Amino acid sequence: MSELHLDPNASRLTIHTRAVGMLARLAHDLEITASELRGRARLDGESWTAELEVPVAKLSVAGVLRGDRVDPDALSAGDRGDIERRLRGEVLAGTEIVAVRASGAARDRAEVRVQVASGSASLVARLSSRDRGDGAIGVTGTCQLSMAALGVREVKGPLGAFKVRDELDVLFDLTLRPAS
Repeated sequence: MSELHLDPNASRLTIHTRAVGMLARLAHDLEITASELRGRARLDGESWTAELEVPVAKLSVAGVLRGDRVDPDALSAGDRGDIERRLRGEVLAGTEIVAVRASGAARDRAEVRVQVASGSASLVARLSSRDRGDGAIGVTGTCQLSMAALGVREVKGPLGAFKVRDELDVLFDLTLRPAS
């Protein structure tokens, strides 16, 4: 059995939100990034377990999504700040750390549990892993996370003109290095 630690400088986690509803064109699809990640994994042959912590205070709006491209300049500093305050104070109220626990019998699939203050959700993620040299392992993947399953209230615009789609797209590219 070997233990690996997440290299936060070589790892990335992003969340894509999409607006839906009658006036969704007036809303913004967003990319939210986690500027700080902590984690570790334990390997036992092809089987593995992993833990990841995402501090809510380190989630920030990277920009507006235009298709799959991020426009970092589309929001004013005030709008960006308002969205981040709402994310921390309303959407993830009471949550300091988003805790993720995952495991798998092979390196191409993960059974995942995500925990926030309002609840927890289970999901399956497809993975791709590769050797990055010096014993480091890269793990990339995407999954969809339901806000309703986490017990998060629906996020709506004024007068319900639009809302954020329940399924968030989570994209990750993580680097794990052998424990020293």
